Parts: sequence; C-alpha cells; structure tokens
Amino acid sequence: MSFLSTPIHLVGTVSVWDAQLQRDIDSFPIYSNAEVYVGRDQRRCNHVVNDPVISNIHLRIYTIIFDRDNPDEVAPLVYAQDLSMNGTSWNGYPMGKGRESFLLSDGDVLQLSPRLSLHFRCAAQGKEECFDMLQMIEMKVFEDQYKVTPQKLGSGAYGQVHMAFKKNTGQQLACKIVDLRALKNKVIREAEDQQSRHVKENTFPHNKNRLLFIRAFKESLQRKIQEKLDVYSREARILESLCHPNIIRIEKVIESSNTIYLFQELVTAGDLFSYIQYKGGKLDDIEAAVIVRQVLMALDYLHQREIVHRDLKPDNILMTSLADGCRVILTDFGCARLVRPNIERMSTLIGTFDYSAPEMLKSKQGYTKAVDLWSLGCVAAVLLIGDIPFKNSLTAHPTDLSRERDLEKLEADMDWNRIGQRARDFVRKLLVFDEAKRIDVKQALNHNWFTNPAHRVEFEALYRRAIRGWQPRTHKGPLITDLGSLIRIPEQRGEAIQTLCSDGYSRVHSGHSFATEEMLCQIRDSPTPSGSQEYELRRGHSASMSTTLSDPELPPHCWVGYADTSPPRHPHKNQDRDFPCQDPMKFILQEQGPHMQAFSAGYGMT
Repeated sequence: MSFLSTPIHLVGTVSVWDAQLQRDIDSFPIYSNAEVYVGRDQRRCNHVVNDPVISNIHLRIYTIIFDRDNPDEVAPLVYAQDLSMNGTSWNGYPMGKGRESFLLSDGDVLQLSPRLSLHFRCAAQGKEECFDMLQMIEMKVFEDQYKVTPQKLGSGAYGQVHMAFKKNTGQQLACKIVDLRALKNKVIREAEDQQSRHVKENTFPHNKNRLLFIRAFKESLQRKIQEKLDVYSREARILESLCHPNIIRIEKVIESSNTIYLFQELVTAGDLFSYIQYKGGKLDDIEAAVIVRQVLMALDYLHQREIVHRDLKPDNILMTSLADGCRVILTDFGCARLVRPNIERMSTLIGTFDYSAPEMLKSKQGYTKAVDLWSLGCVAAVLLIGDIPFKNSLTAHPTDLSRERDLEKLEADMDWNRIGQRARDFVRKLLVFDEAKRIDVKQALNHNWFTNPAHRVEFEALYRRAIRGWQPRTHKGPLITDLGSLIRIPEQRGEAIQTLCSDGYSRVHSGHSFATEEMLCQIRDSPTPSGSQEYELRRGHSASMSTTLSDPELPPHCWVGYADTSPPRHPHKNQDRDFPCQDPMKFILQEQGPHMQAFSAGYGMT
C-alpha cells in the first residue's frame, strides 16, 4: 500500500454554452486533486459566470481518484454538487441543493439557468466495449426503469461496476454486473482439467465403470456450478434484509440465467483507501476514531443478525464526503455469510490476506464472527500509521515468532507516530491471535477510545450529524426480480411460452428467447428520439451525446441496422458496428445454448 501523492493531471474540460448566442462563450479545465467553484462571486469562485439567476456560489466540481497507484484501472471520477438557491439540473433532472453529488460522464449537461449551461467533456475515453450483445439485450428489458451507462466505477473477477440511474427520477446508482457465464465457464474448465488428469491416472477395464465415472462427473459439475452461483446470489439476499446508515443500501436486483444486475446507492467521495491518500497518508487519533466507530456500528448491526462480512478492508468502506465526520458505509457483501450462533464455524478461505485473521488459514479449526474484529484492527492500524501491519505475513502460514515480530514492528510504528494510548490499546485488543481472547463488537464499541468522558458526548453528537441525511429504503415490491418477469409477452405468443415453460425450461430462459426476437426487431427498426434525445438535440452540442442520455453505442438508441436510409442524426465513429456474426439471431442462440436452440426451432429461427 502506498499513499504517495500522484501528479496532478487533466481529467476533463467544461465549456459554458450560451443559449441566446447559440455558442460556447468560455471553457475551463478540471484537474485531479483540485476543486472548482462556479458562481457569480469573484472572490470565492474559481470560475465566474455573469448571470443574475445564478447564485454567488452555484456549483462545486471535484475529482475522486480511487487508486493513485493504478490510475488506469478506474479513470478519475468527476462529481458536481449543487450549491445554488435557484437549482441546477443534470441532463434535465433536478440535482437539488444539499443532496448527494452527481457523477459526470462524457457529454453531460449541467443547466445553471435558462440561458447558461455547462457541458462536460472527459479527457480520456475508454475505447473498449463495455457490454456484450447479450447484456445489451438484457438491459433493454428494464431500460424503462434503469439505465446502465458506460461509466465504469470498478471491476472484479466476474464482472464490473457501472454508474446507472433511475429513469423516472434521475437518481444515480451503482450497478454491479456479475457475469454468470464467465463464472460457469471457469468452473467447467477446472472440472474438465481435473477429469482429464483422473482419466490419465486411471484405467477403466469395463465400459460400465467409465459410464459411471462420467455420470458422477456430470453430477459433481452441476453441484459445483450451483454452489458458485449461490455465492453470488447470497450477496443480494443478505443485502435485501439490511437497513442501516452505515451499510450500503440496495435499490434493486435483476437476475437472469446469465447475469446479475445489482443496483445500489452511489456513494460519491470514494473509498477509505482514497480518503487516506487525500488526507496525506494517515489520520490523527480523533479522525480515525470517528471512522472506526461507524464501522463498528455496522458490524454490531450485522453480528446481531448473525452475519459475518469476512472482507473488511479500506477498499470496502466508502465515504459520503471528503469532510471530517462524514458518514461511512460498509459495502461489498460478496464474501458475507449468515451463520448459526454457537453451532456453526466457517472454514472457507476467503477475503483479502492482508486483513484476514490468522484462524482463517486454519481450515480444520474453522473460524467465527471474530474474524471481522481482526480485520477492523488492521484497518484501524492503517488509519493511524498509514501502513498494513501484516503485509503478506499470513499468506505463508507464519510462525508464532514471525507474528510476534509483526506486532513488535506495529508497536514501534505506533510509538514513532505518537499514537495515543487509547488508540494503541484498542488496536492491541483486536489484533490478538487467539480469537477467544479478542474483544467482540460490543466490547469494542464500549472501549474507552470512544467512551472516555472527554469525547463520548461529542462522538455521539457527531454520529447523529453524520447520519442526519440518511433515508431508509422506501422501495415498494420485491427487491429481487427475475428478468423474465419484466418481459411483456403479447397474447398471441403466450401459449407458446407457457408450453415451453411447462416442458421444464425456466421462465428466464424462455423469456430470453422471446425477448431476443423482439429486441432485435426493435434495434433494426430504431425508434424516434426519446425525450432525453430531444433535450440533447435542443441544447446545441448535438454532435456528441452524453453516455447518460442517448449514446448511440448503448441500448435502446443503437444505430445497428438503422432502418432509415438517411444517415443518423448523431454521427458516431462506431455507428456502423456489426453484430459478431452475420446473423445476430445465430449469435444469440450460440450464447444461450441448446435450450434456446430448441425453443427457437419452434419459431422457425434456426
């Protein structure tokens, strides 16, 4: 881990559009690590605009860099916060003073007044395809509710996170896209390799033995695939039951047989890792205590419900603001697990080694909820000294002596950094190798780092201020939805779909088949511009549209197979991009597999 600052570089430019003059009247750059205030006040604003409707300090624009060591992994994220009296809109949606900041994408429009608007252009745009054809088709099913944009927020082994927004309100969300096909393919490859090795090492004198082995292999493969799928489904089902100011709020989950789309609140100030970098590499005792106490509040809520997070680290703690005392949010429940109290111990090796408790490596012994407290001790140490206390030391099954040396070094680092006695004692009581002697979450919350008379009242008041703007989830109806249930099936084809479902095919699979046919027809016969497109046309910069409005590369406004013989109104370098094969239906059939081919044969598609 490194907290060295990175050079300041250009991340985007903003042009000022005058609707009366019908031209840009000014522009200014956006740099990393720099804030820009827009308004009429010449003393307090970096960029001054002269319009009586605009407030003295109207808008704040700032940049978040998640990982300064790997800036190319996720591009710097540029946010805008409305500070005005008369209001600002983002792509036609009201931002609202005092609300969360809005993430900006290339081509976005910020309307400051009836006359003036700001147009954001990103300095670097990724050229890679964000979504494959099947994902584009799936997203078209729920496009009337949610729009997933190319703006990338992060990536993982089996998917990535993109910015999305609700179509009716403009509320921005983070959409975690899990590619189940990639997950299944990996399991199949690993199983086939294992099968090949077994066949080479063993001979089958009788065909019957060989058939039994093949049958057992197929059954084992199905179980392994289902176990992996259950892990990724478990995150959504755990989050569905949670509602706490310091735990990520889930908005909606849409599942198909190929993909999980998990929509959750978009947190606009980066993670704890980037926050430590922003603060210069470490925090003082009080700043660290405010953050650690909020994480403890989240863990207390989880542990009361017998839920273990198992992957607590700075990357999974999000900040709602760069200001001191902001609300922090625990996220990424992909490793979380529900356990039965006093009965069940976990044994899966999971999480991040640098923050993993030593008992997690002892698979025979197993482990309990105490692993979250060890991880929190590591996080607290990182906040206080700016370094990981057990760098890779747990990966090689260290001896007791090496562990003691790590603790001795940590003590020396805390002494060198003049860490207070209360903070030191808190870290010591969490980083205990014997889990039975490690303090639990209730004891941690009652530690005198938080409860000493000099700070207790202040801590409680600060927490109330931090969560003041938090609202519990108000979503009506089921949070987890089957993609097939969102597909509108015309009456004349209902019987065919019902017959197929009754023959043993899942509703998602049959729904996909029908949706594929309908959606490709819609893509071939591209509709007239939507309201958001018309907004884009009116504003003057029609040559390059915002990805959050009507990017031609994204559904539903895809120019593939455009029916009109005249050129598109918005030329784009990729507008003539073809399907991966000449017949797009064949491509979808290949993606969906034998069950799709059997279904499509009934429609004469194959």
